[in-house]
Amino acid sequence: MSRTGRAVLDPATGRLLARLKDTDQSGVDDAVARADTALRGEWADTSPSRRGDLLRNLGDLLRAEREVFAELERSNAGKPTARALGEVDFAARVLDWFAAAARHPVGETHPSGPGMRAYTDRVPVGVVAAVAPNNYPLLLAVWKIAAALAYGNTVVVKPAPETPLSLRRLVDRAGELLPEGVLTGVYGGAGTGRLLCGHPAVGMVSFTGSTAAGRDVARRCADGLKPVSLELGGKSPVVVFRDADLDAAARAVVTGFTGNTGQMCVAASRLVVDRAVHGEFVDRVAKLAAGLRVGRPADPATDLGPLISRAAADRAAEVVEEAAAKGARVVLPPDATGVRHDLDGGFHVHPVILDEAPSDSRAWREEIFGPVLSVAAFDTDAEALALAHDTAYGLSASVWTSDADRAEHFGRNLRAGMVWVNTWGDTEETVSVSGMGQSGYGRELGLHAVEGYTRPRAVWVAHRPGR
Repeated sequence: MSRTGRAVLDPATGRLLARLKDTDQSGVDDAVARADTALRGEWADTSPSRRGDLLRNLGDLLRAEREVFAELERSNAGKPTARALGEVDFAARVLDWFAAAARHPVGETHPSGPGMRAYTDRVPVGVVAAVAPNNYPLLLAVWKIAAALAYGNTVVVKPAPETPLSLRRLVDRAGELLPEGVLTGVYGGAGTGRLLCGHPAVGMVSFTGSTAAGRDVARRCADGLKPVSLELGGKSPVVVFRDADLDAAARAVVTGFTGNTGQMCVAASRLVVDRAVHGEFVDRVAKLAAGLRVGRPADPATDLGPLISRAAADRAAEVVEEAAAKGARVVLPPDATGVRHDLDGGFHVHPVILDEAPSDSRAWREEIFGPVLSVAAFDTDAEALALAHDTAYGLSASVWTSDADRAEHFGRNLRAGMVWVNTWGDTEETVSVSGMGQSGYGRELGLHAVEGYTRPRAVWVAHRPGR
């Protein structure tokens, strides 16, 4: 193991896994140059069907090395084994989907007079800088890589500095399957990302991460009029009415705020519940959440692994303590001092429920990226909608009711890029997703991903009629 470079840790123990040097300017230049050369050379001459074959080969690679990639996600991102395996499987399905999408028809032929043919098509944006987050290191990077390659781009991927190991292996293994330079990797923190944003040969930046970092990406890319896709933070509400299936809703809320230990941009971190069932429903949620096991990721009985870093665990505890000081009732754990979970020197926390969280508290307003649920009660439909919208974010929202009219009303009026009615969290590779407001813009997955990774072009062809 190298003795220099950025420390890469196991968040379950704090143990050093590796050291990896940040890619400097010359390294970024080299990676982008290789991607640009491939873009203008062999990859430009690769047919859509052949690109599809290569993407399927990448999917087969993930399936063949499923346990290897899952182990890297477990050790480097603290994911319980079953969750890590499921994410590798999802990534393989995404590659399969975009392998087929590479051959989907695009463009239109327009009516024109004699001697002229007019049509539109789509062309690659060029070298795509794919900047991935630390909560789903492999999966969300593959969302970007698969779409970009399917539509004829080349990719320079930068994993989060905390979680580079699975992406480093993917890049290394893909080098044996793809033409030289089609998929390259760079490593490091914000500094490396800024080098990508400013590089003149990068045609687009696809970024997933915090809203603050996304603003910085957008500003830096604006100087070069460089398109960006931003999948950013969230503070998503779950609205539960008295006529809902309360058992199903309670299970969804617990999954929504504790899944991946709360490290999800779509995390259901705000519960907006009908006052008529407020106390009963919060008790149901608390009972279910209390039964979850915080433990070692390798243990099959573990439900919640660690947060990604000590700083993340510290911040979660601080937010809970601040909300309690402002008057929130800490339902779970019994007292605010019990947020941290001492296990193996790792960065573990307990699930937390903050009832009547003050609207000016960070717990209600900010994305925490930890298993913390803030609760508010409502009396009317209008108040429920206002509480759901009491955020600058707009990534996802969920509503639970047996009233068909109310379901349609909230389904139409909830201001979020993903809306779930009597369900939560459904995501498929065939369905395009994005956010609103401070949650960003741009489409991932599905048919609409083509809009971000290509640019429309209008073509007129003059010819001599009658020959």
